[in-house]
Amino acid sequence: MNTSYGGPAPSFSLHHTDPETGRSRLGRQPSWAGVVPGLGHVELRYGAAAGRSSAFRQFSVGGERIPPAVFSGINYAQMPLPSRPRLQVGPHTGTVSRRRSGLSRDGRALRIGLGERAYRYRQGPDKCVHELLRAGLLVRVTRDDWYRPLRLDVQAEGPADAVDLALALVLQGVYTRHLSQGGRWFSLPFRILNRLPDGF
Repeated sequence: MNTSYGGPAPSFSLHHTDPETGRSRLGRQPSWAGVVPGLGHVELRYGAAAGRSSAFRQFSVGGERIPPAVFSGINYAQMPLPSRPRLQVGPHTGTVSRRRSGLSRDGRALRIGLGERAYRYRQGPDKCVHELLRAGLLVRVTRDDWYRPLRLDVQAEGPADAVDLALALVLQGVYTRHLSQGGRWFSLPFRILNRLPDGF
């Protein structure tokens, strides 16, 4: 795994950049941007899934010294679901899976393979907190609002490099409410209806 993009990074925040003011007026393709210490400017943005039909959606990360990252999946409320996913971080194509029957936060976490690294991505203590974990590392991202966040606060505990941070950031655009039991039942009817036109 190439870690030459940068070294360990302290905490930082990203802010909503679109011209609308207030959560009630966020656009359908919002973006966030900020500066990652040691890695420079970074931007996160939704868009159409490149090379896939309109049934899919993607979220991307780009910046000065952080590897480009893209996650695409079935479109749900203008966000990609981790269903039929495609993940790319720099030159590395990722694998994404999860156990649908898991009962705990860890049991329902996404399992992500990226190069030689194995990650878990789970909901934190509440629905505004998400955690990316691998051996010796936890990257915690806290949103100021679950539905329409204006600010993302990132805190790394352990030696996070640019690849870790790019992955943690690109996962912020993925619909993951169903990674908790409560969120699973809340979103289940809508996710089922959303998949019907695509053969699910």
